[in-house]
Amino acid sequence: MSNAERRPAIKIDTDLINEAIKFKLYNKTAIPYLQSTLLAESGLFDHGFSTRLGGCSTGPTASLNTAFHTEDSAENVLENRRRFFDEFNYDYRKTVSAIQVHGTDLAVFDSSNHGEGAFPGSTCRECDALVTTEKSLPLAAYAADCMLIYIVSTAKPLVALAHAGWRGTLGEIGPRVIDFITNQYGVQPENMLVALSPAICRDCYQVGADIANKFASAGWNELPYMETQADNTCKLDLKEINMAQLHRCGVKKDNLDYSSLCTSCNKELFYSYRRDLGSTGRMIGFAALKF
Repeated sequence: MSNAERRPAIKIDTDLINEAIKFKLYNKTAIPYLQSTLLAESGLFDHGFSTRLGGCSTGPTASLNTAFHTEDSAENVLENRRRFFDEFNYDYRKTVSAIQVHGTDLAVFDSSNHGEGAFPGSTCRECDALVTTEKSLPLAAYAADCMLIYIVSTAKPLVALAHAGWRGTLGEIGPRVIDFITNQYGVQPENMLVALSPAICRDCYQVGADIANKFASAGWNELPYMETQADNTCKLDLKEINMAQLHRCGVKKDNLDYSSLCTSCNKELFYSYRRDLGSTGRMIGFAALKF
C-alpha cells in the first residue's frame, strides 16, 4: 500500500464533482485527480490531471506542485510527483516531459527517453507536444491556466499530449499534432479521441489589444471565442477555440471531451498563473499507453 493510499481522502465540494461531468473528479485517496470520461471508457491508455491538493509543498505552491520552475524545492516537487504517479502505479522517475516554450513544436519519444525531465538538470527537449507509440511510457506536461490536450488513436497504439496557452492555441498546436499523427502513422482524425483539460475560462482570461488583434486576424473575433469589452480589451475562450480547431481538422464531435472547470475560478482546487500573479505552482497531466 502506498503512502498516498494510507493518507485519508481530502474532502472536496461535491458541486465541483458534479460540474466536471466530462472530466470526472476522483477523490478516493489523498491525491484527488481528474480523468476524461471518454478516454477512460476507451480502455486504451492511462491518463490523469492533478489538482493542487495532497502534496507536501507550502506557501504559494501549496500543496501538490509538480514543476521545478516554481518557487519550490526540488525535493518537494519530486515527492509530489511520486505521490501523484503512485496513484496510477507508474514510476515518476521514468516519466518523460519537455521544457514547455509556448510554441507548436512536437517530439516523438520511446523507451530510450525514460526519465527525461524527471529530475532537475536532466536531459530535456524544448517542445510543447509529446507523442509516443511505446507502451507504459508516461508522457507528462504541466499547466496553471493553459490547457493540456490529450490525444489517443483507436486505430493503432499511439498517444500524444500537448500544452496550449494562447500562443499554442493561436498556432493551432492541436491540429498540428493531429496532422503529424495522420502523416507519420496513417491514423485519420476520425480514429482519434481527444480531451481538453481544465483551463482558465473566458470570464477570467482578459487580454490586451495586441493579443486580441492576433486572434481577430486569425478569424476568432466573435462569440463564443472572443468577447470585446468597453475598454477595448477582450475576453478570450481558449477552450472554445481549441474545440473549433479540432472539429475543423476532422475530430468528430462525439470523440472530443472537455472539462468545464476553470483553473482561475477554483482556487481551492487548482493553481492559476493569472489569478496568483505568477507566484504559484503547476498541475501535471500525463498520458501512457497501457502495458
